[in-house]
Amino acid sequence: MLETIKWLEKYFNQSPDAIMIFKDDELVLSNQLAQLLEQEFNLSADYLLQIAKNAWQQNENNDCATCLIKSQMKHVTTPVSFEQNDNKSISFSLVYKPLDRQENVFALTIENRDQQERLSNVEQQRLLNRYVTRAHEKERQRISQDLHDSIAQGVFSAIMGVRRISHEDLSPDELAQVSQAVEIQLQATLGEIKGMALDIRPSVLDSFGLIPAIKALAKRLQANSGVTINVLAAAKTAELSTDVQNVLYRICQEAINNALKHARPSEINVILTSHPHFIQLEVMDDGTGFDMSKHHGFNGHSLGLMNMNERVEALYGSFNISSTLHEGTTVTVKFPYNSNKKGTGELNV
Repeated sequence: MLETIKWLEKYFNQSPDAIMIFKDDELVLSNQLAQLLEQEFNLSADYLLQIAKNAWQQNENNDCATCLIKSQMKHVTTPVSFEQNDNKSISFSLVYKPLDRQENVFALTIENRDQQERLSNVEQQRLLNRYVTRAHEKERQRISQDLHDSIAQGVFSAIMGVRRISHEDLSPDELAQVSQAVEIQLQATLGEIKGMALDIRPSVLDSFGLIPAIKALAKRLQANSGVTINVLAAAKTAELSTDVQNVLYRICQEAINNALKHARPSEINVILTSHPHFIQLEVMDDGTGFDMSKHHGFNGHSLGLMNMNERVEALYGSFNISSTLHEGTTVTVKFPYNSNKKGTGELNV
């Protein structure tokens, strides 16, 4: 028992949060960090106690119906900030928690909000990295399957034709026929390889920029699908980072492909516009759409857009999908410009 008490005392004193224990509004116990904060910021325990109790009383006295959950809380948290000698302030959370109501014993815990936010950001970045890693693995699987199912089969078919030419005694007409078949097969395989290369990384994006790359994409998909795809661009994209341009292109590609595969649209409009502080991409189709209330999963976490949503957030952008049944779907992405740059540009149609 004595050993357990020693462990508890050690944990109490080495806690990363400052802890104060009060009885009858008198400070009876505080850990090392709480004592350090009192000295460094010249804190008054009575002042902290008054702030916390005021927040607790406001919470208990709030009888609105929407605050029922708050009334059931066993502790209350209120933000506070302390100024250092260099006039810099540090943000904390002050947590008031009754320990024994009958004996009037309660605890105040001072948590470093800046540290909490840093830990939260680290955790968020870890999750984003995991999403991106999964997406990259799925992309590798797709490419591997395409190589096996399409490219490899085409090359194998051409090899069999060459073997016939080399090992069989063919008449001139048969030789011409087999040679033509091999040439047709190789041309088809070459076309598939070029298509895969465009899907993986279009050279026009590197050579000419985002808007020409989107227009080339729209032209190619329109030719393949027969669906009208319009591109309206009023944005100065040279100021965007390479990462942002890549994500905008990928979202445009994914959104158009999703519409063609699932929505049966007659027209798709891609609109890229500059605003004083951000650039916006909209991909709108007039397809079947869907009922948002019945498809909670379709919020960037389905149809290949989950990865895009996470990559947008990782670059401090915003991602949104809106849809109405039988009226179409709109995918909207916004990225902020750097504070010292503004996006203005001529209309490109």
